[in-house]
Amino acid sequence: MQLDVKVPMRDGTNLSADIYLPDSNEPVPTVLMRTPYSNNMEAMIEKGRRMANAGYACVIQDCRGRWDSDGEYYPFREGPDGYDTQEWIGRQAWSNGKIGMAGGS
Repeated sequence: MQLDVKVPMRDGTNLSADIYLPDSNEPVPTVLMRTPYSNNMEAMIEKGRRMANAGYACVIQDCRGRWDSDGEYYPFREGPDGYDTQEWIGRQAWSNGKIGMAGGS
């Protein structure tokens, strides 16, 4: 588990992500969850652990301007941040480039 990893966005803002990884030396598919409700909630931590135990990397990210992420929060304007985060995930050694998204709202 890697906590409060700063993921850089195209405008230089850093968003906070907690990363849960399976016990594997091979690149794996990733489940991305972006939330305005805090990636430190017990329910989010349990989901991250469950995904890792099932063989997926799981990235749970606080939206811009929320909790541990920098910037100013603007609801429903998250397209560029989601895209930049997926591009960042695809460049990580633990990622095989396959990304799915999950989450409420």
